[in-house]
Amino acid sequence: MYRIIDNKSSGKTHQLMEIAKANNAAFVCSNPHAMEAKAHAYGIVGIEFVDYYDFLDHAGKDIGGNYVIDEIESFFQYACKFHGLNGELVGYTLTNGD
Repeated sequence: MYRIIDNKSSGKTHQLMEIAKANNAAFVCSNPHAMEAKAHAYGIVGIEFVDYYDFLDHAGKDIGGNYVIDEIESFFQYACKFHGLNGELVGYTLTNGD
C-alpha cells in the first residue's frame, strides 16, 4: 500500500495519479472532472475517476477492484455524512508499512 503524506502543493496528487495508473486503480476523489483535467495536464490518461458518493453508493460494484483515495480525511468526513453520522474526525492512526 502506498501512503503519501506531505505538505500542500507538494505533488501528492500527481504521485497518486501515477500510482493509480501503474496499478490500474480507480481514483476516488471529491471532484472527478477537475482531477481528470489535472491528470490530462500531467499527460496521464486511462484512469477511472470516481466521486466519493458513487464509490460509497455502489460499494465497488460498478468500478474497478483497485482504488486510491485522494484526501482520505475529506473522504472520511464525507462517508460519515453519507451515513448520517454527525461529528468531526479528531484523530486517527496511520501505519507506515505493512
